[in-house]
Amino acid sequence: MSDPTSPGGADASRKTVRPIAPIKVTVPSADKLVCERCGNAEMYRMHAVWRCPNCGFKTDCCGW
Repeated sequence: MSDPTSPGGADASRKTVRPIAPIKVTVPSADKLVCERCGNAEMYRMHAVWRCPNCGFKTDCCGW
């Protein structure tokens, strides 16, 4: 029988899982844009879409 406290024993299958770190969105200073809908927050860019973290308003590169 193997010792459960030895390396390779029963405790070896248990691993500590760290939570995923929160995503930090950084907007370059030249690309700052205030939300057109609420006017209270700076929108951030995700690919070709601008999103407002305050109200959820979004617009694409063509202004949709």
